[in-house]
Amino acid sequence: MGFMSGVITGVAVAAGAAAWYMSRSGERFRDQYRVDRKLGELGDQIEARTREIQASVNAQVAEMRASSTGSTGAATADAAETLDDAQASAAEAAAELAAEVEARAAKVKKAAKGVSQE
Repeated sequence: MGFMSGVITGVAVAAGAAAWYMSRSGERFRDQYRVDRKLGELGDQIEARTREIQASVNAQVAEMRASSTGSTGAATADAAETLDDAQASAAEAAAELAAEVEARAAKVKKAAKGVSQE
């Protein structure tokens, strides 16, 4: 009788330990998945902002080209200056976006490293 109760107790303890270990392993996986999902959302935001900036720059370039067609040399020089300004502002916006992305990526990387070390 003692042998059978020992076997049943051992099996129950082993099943409980296995369930506890699986729940802990799943927690680490869920945390990792959240980090991956956050990185994916960050990438989507970057892509959307890049498209917005590219569309506005393309519109400004098209506007400058349209206004410079059929005008005198002075107007062409003004259009070139305005075009350079538009390109400079687009470059500044891209640099700000890149800095923001770097900052967010560093935060996510730090969070991922903290989760993986636990």
